[in-house]
Parts: sequence; C-alpha cells; structure tokens
Amino acid sequence: MAKKTYVPVAEHLGKQVVITLKRSIICTVPKQRAYCQTLGLKKVGDTRECEYTPQIHGMVKLMPHLVDVTVKG
Repeated sequence: MAKKTYVPVAEHLGKQVVITLKRSIICTVPKQRAYCQTLGLKKVGDTRECEYTPQIHGMVKLMPHLVDVTVKG
C-alpha cells in the first residue's frame, strides 16, 4: 500500500500547490464529486495549480484517496 502524504495547513498556507486526480470519481459519494468539480478535476490525471488555502485543505482532507497534492517549487 502506498504511503499517504498530507500537506499541513500552517506550513504551506498561501503557497502554490498542484492537485492531481489519481482515481476515478465514478463510485464516489456525491459530495466528493462536487469537490472534484469545484477543483476543476474531471478525468483521472487532470491537474490544477492553485493557492493552498484553508478551503482547499478542507476539500483535499476529505478525499485523500482520490487526489494527490504536491507543493510547487
């Protein structure tokens, strides 16, 4: 099983992060599908670059099995 890495809020607040959808959203809860749509992720492998805010952290925290977050730079 792959080791999960979580991005702490305090250390990376305000920095640019890359969010990648790593699993399909077909058999997910509607709330998680809505979060993916809000982040702009539609297909597996889609990536979006955005500023890491508490709102983004809340969405990512609820679906760590679906998305991968890496700090840019």
